[in-house]
Amino acid sequence: MKDITMPDAFPISIPERLPVRIEPCPIVEAIFEARFVGPESWATLPGLLFAQVREKYTEQKNLPLAQVPEEFRRQDPALQHLPLMQFLSRDFLIQLGPRVVSLVTKPNAYPGWLAIREELDWVVQRIKAADFVGETERLGVRYVDFFESDVFSGLRLHLAVNDQPLLGAQTDVTTVLRRGSLAIRLRVTNGAIVGTAQGPKPGSVLDVDAWFGPLEVDLFENGLVRFGEAHDTIKGLFFGLLKPELLATLHPAYV
Repeated sequence: MKDITMPDAFPISIPERLPVRIEPCPIVEAIFEARFVGPESWATLPGLLFAQVREKYTEQKNLPLAQVPEEFRRQDPALQHLPLMQFLSRDFLIQLGPRVVSLVTKPNAYPGWLAIREELDWVVQRIKAADFVGETERLGVRYVDFFESDVFSGLRLHLAVNDQPLLGAQTDVTTVLRRGSLAIRLRVTNGAIVGTAQGPKPGSVLDVDAWFGPLEVDLFENGLVRFGEAHDTIKGLFFGLLKPELLATLHPAYV
């Protein structure tokens, strides 16, 4: 795997005109996450949130990490911001952990940004009513896209060894970009296996995680605006990376 830290200039050219719809949609999952600190213990959080969302999110499910003892989770920084529980509705999931809450689309069932924006508005209001979020530590958006072919040949992202293009080999590239106060981690791999409606399939994953730090966000003051800014940046980056040949296979529709 290669990790690259880029200079401040944003290296990806964003098209002036972006599609409003593509088909087939490659989005496996989209996550809209807030990390926080607050006054309540973990034991009280699920009940506080469920009381506010149960009219739409009627089912609860513990995640595997919930079986790990709390003392062990506290000692491992990598586990502190992972969810322990899900609340399920027809179209979305809410994931909750001691210091994280997120709205997640159901696998391979992306409903579109307008539906997500409406649901985010509703969920953020319910989180505010539950009153367990003190300060927002991080607010982020993550999109995971899956392609059945080797996606590198269709991207404006070039890998070379001795000035020769590196194509066909199993490759995993991670790079960190910045656009203003937004940090963006872009990961591309052609060695992924992803679950689909037809079962597990090998192929490529384009994974983009964009986030604002604590000085730029407050979930209840500017959270919806920041979610929108991160979404728009990821969308522009996605279409800026695609070569015309790959974009054409997605049958883009414009207004």
